[in-house]
Amino acid sequence: MRSRTAVFLYLVGINITIAAQTVFAAAVDASSLQGKVLYGYQGFFRRPGHGNDHWMIKFGEIPGPSTPGDVQFDTFPAVEQYPQECLFSTNFVLPDGSKAKLFESNCTGVVDTHFRWMQENSIDGILVQRFYGQFDDESFLQLLSQIRTSAEKYGRSFAVEYDLSPISSTDFSAVVPALLDDYSNNIAPLMTSSAYLHHQGRPVLELWGFGVDKNKLNAADCAAIFHVLRSANPNPYVIVGVQWDWRFDKTQNPDYYTVYTQADVIQPWCVGPYDDPASYESYYQQHSVSDKALTDQLGLKYAPCITPGGSARNRAGGGPLGSRYNGTYYEAQLKHMLDLKPFFVFGAMWDEYPESSQVIATLTQKEVPPAENPGFLGIDDGKDHNYYLQLAGRYAVRFHQLWT
Repeated sequence: MRSRTAVFLYLVGINITIAAQTVFAAAVDASSLQGKVLYGYQGFFRRPGHGNDHWMIKFGEIPGPSTPGDVQFDTFPAVEQYPQECLFSTNFVLPDGSKAKLFESNCTGVVDTHFRWMQENSIDGILVQRFYGQFDDESFLQLLSQIRTSAEKYGRSFAVEYDLSPISSTDFSAVVPALLDDYSNNIAPLMTSSAYLHHQGRPVLELWGFGVDKNKLNAADCAAIFHVLRSANPNPYVIVGVQWDWRFDKTQNPDYYTVYTQADVIQPWCVGPYDDPASYESYYQQHSVSDKALTDQLGLKYAPCITPGGSARNRAGGGPLGSRYNGTYYEAQLKHMLDLKPFFVFGAMWDEYPESSQVIATLTQKEVPPAENPGFLGIDDGKDHNYYLQLAGRYAVRFHQLWT
């Protein structure tokens, strides 16, 4: 038999090992945007019948066996770390015979879990997508308050990103007053939080969608939005989210280019121009490197976008499922972020299950509902549900080191 001393030392050794494995990132310095790894945060999932739900094409329906075009998502969330009160059952059946569950974003336990994951994986925070046209959604105002609380609790950061994609120049008269009203009454109060991102003493604000659909929102209206919000109180440090080939607008659409180059940071969108390791490498060499060189020349900051992959077969009503190439696709992008050393890195996205570009907990292929109606894409069997978040976290640590 082992002596009591030996058993005690053995048990102490176990405790020491466990403690060594539980390492949390230091609190984020929210006074600077430089060197951050941030993810776009949607927060738009609700229980059926409880507001703006993005699990289903037809709001209010309980997800279940259907044809492509009924459900919004191709990949299934892994929900075991969320509190039960934040989940609801669907009519999809998992391989073990149980009913699959989904989460609602505006549940305190979901938001808290997300920020705990950020802390555990050295992710600095999020840019919260604030969609124009949904400013009266009380559940989203609740979510913003929950984000503030959890960011402060876990020492992470956040800022607001206005998604302007719903705006059209054919119906523009109410746009600027609505944006300014929301900024002044709903967003500005959040900027007093110790966790709200600032740079050079100014609160960070992103305006996403300039030049992305030129047939919908013209350059003059982009300029009107930019100048009103840029001069608002409190005066923000502005990121503009633009299309991936924004540099060519210098000659092709100079009025748009003028708006882009009045911002503090340019962040090109990355979903679409590449979709596999080979096309990403070409994109990086032909666009990312040149984007960084031009913004340096202009005295602006540059923030590239990275994505773990995507798939939108079900929401599109058919077609092939996408692929994440066993993680090699995402790791190639993460490696090049170290080579490029941009001002900050934008991850697309944190929780974008409808486009299957989420970085957080996802079921593996053998765990998704097995029926082909409509069919789902899982991450590789044997990988941790948060594999892609963990991968990003390892590179986030190295990216932080470039700026220290």
